[in-house]
Amino acid sequence: MSNLDYLLPYKKNIDWPELEKLKAERESWWQRESSKKWKIDEYPSYEEVKTHYDSDWVRIEGSPESPQSKIDLEEKAKQLIPWKKGPFHLFDLKIDAEWRSDMKWERMIPFLPDLKNKTILDVGCNNGYFLFRMANYEPRLALGIDPVLPMQAQFDLIQNYAKNDAIKFELFGVEHLPLFKKMFDVIFHMGIVYHHRHPIQQFLDIRESLVPGGVAFLETIGIPGEESYALFPEDRYARMGNVWFIPTMSCFINWAKKARFINVEIVSDTLLTSEEQRKTPWCPPPFQSLNDSLDPEDSTKTIEGHPAPRRFLIKVQKKKGN
Repeated sequence: MSNLDYLLPYKKNIDWPELEKLKAERESWWQRESSKKWKIDEYPSYEEVKTHYDSDWVRIEGSPESPQSKIDLEEKAKQLIPWKKGPFHLFDLKIDAEWRSDMKWERMIPFLPDLKNKTILDVGCNNGYFLFRMANYEPRLALGIDPVLPMQAQFDLIQNYAKNDAIKFELFGVEHLPLFKKMFDVIFHMGIVYHHRHPIQQFLDIRESLVPGGVAFLETIGIPGEESYALFPEDRYARMGNVWFIPTMSCFINWAKKARFINVEIVSDTLLTSEEQRKTPWCPPPFQSLNDSLDPEDSTKTIEGHPAPRRFLIKVQKKKGN
């Protein structure tokens, strides 16, 4: 049997032949010469390992099998720089990533549905920080997808010690959501929509992948404004070339309503600051972060003169019975 066996209980909700072909194609990426720097073939040994998912630093405790284990672990983790999402406390090693992802998670906690025994998808999960936070709620399955090899390498490093069978990672993208129909109880789609050309199509695909009555958390960069419109930058936004539409909150909500979601709730509308996103030793220069993308004379604007980024997060629901 294939290593997609964990999805067999959901086979009736999956285009299985296409998913198996996709899995094989994505696994072949590891054979590329350029991928070898991300591949870790052997992990340092630790004993009496215990994982804590309930604090801002996803924390793994244990005893190194030898003094060399600690040295090797730090070398392996540094091999995977830059670490964009976190933070992780891996034995004696503190990986303080560029993003304080715990801040976003804390904003969501009061709005989370019951995740126990639920089937969850995290689209664009990066290294899986949110998956590990979800593990505290004992889901049946928390699947993260992100088509980026270094992200899987970072996830695999943490998961090698956490060994949580409910948490999975695949090198799939948001464009592969149509392979899943009425499967997930909860979908997290955070920091993805503005990187793609068709925001409403993404939301429609999310809706189709949810069970009737399922819930989604949708998050985006946003701009201030009362009316329903979106900035469409001619070239770059905050030094990013892969940004298409940056909506006002009203526009963002209307995208969700156009995709026929109901019960739209605003979870948060916050100005992005360097407390939440900044350079660290685990995401050092020449990698850039928020302060590099803002006008040094006016932090209310990006380096290109656009409004500085806010972060909008909403919770939506699919109608029951469809």
